[in-house]
Amino acid sequence: MAETKPIRILIADDHKLFRIGIISLLEDVEDFLIIGEVENGQELIDKYIELSPDVILVDISMPIINGIEALRAIKKINKDVKALILSMYDSDMHVFYSIKSGAKGLLSKNTMKGELVRAIKTVNDGSFYFGRSLTEEKMIELEKKYKQSIPLVLNDYNQLNSKDRKILEFIGQGMTSQEIADHLKMSKKTIDYYRSGIMRRMGIKNLPELISYAVRFSTENKLF
Repeated sequence: MAETKPIRILIADDHKLFRIGIISLLEDVEDFLIIGEVENGQELIDKYIELSPDVILVDISMPIINGIEALRAIKKINKDVKALILSMYDSDMHVFYSIKSGAKGLLSKNTMKGELVRAIKTVNDGSFYFGRSLTEEKMIELEKKYKQSIPLVLNDYNQLNSKDRKILEFIGQGMTSQEIADHLKMSKKTIDYYRSGIMRRMGIKNLPELISYAVRFSTENKLF
């Protein structure tokens, strides 16, 4: 009987303690082999080329190159890349745009070990895993709900400066105003000011519309 090959896993997250936690969860799982860990998107691309892992676990918000952009670059190398995004957010909207970005799955960082193991095995088999039953009907529903919720007119982006775009990208990654402020070393009041300006210039009426627009910006404007 042929020996089963282990699933070779590469972990990408800019928080060392989180990486350590994931490794401790998975290192004793039969048929799993952690072959590397990286802390930014550029390292993820380089290590993917070097190691050719079976599955990559990807954080969205990372320095130098974020997880979405890194995944885009890797897909140019291997269109069949098997990526599982680990995020603080797993709403329907994030599921939809994870699929659009080319990921095979999305899980909350708060998930339990059993589900993470199941997700990795599912993604390795070439199937999707989003912590819920994702039927074709559900995907059509998400497509209608989110893709048409905010018309994406690329010319609109000409009204945004580089700071606006960066803040919009962070919003699309699920970050709060306070988290963005901490990351950019600015006050929350300043971030809220920029956010209000973006909404006014883009004709966005409320927070759900802003989040939908921002998620589209941070995926479609980067990937398609």
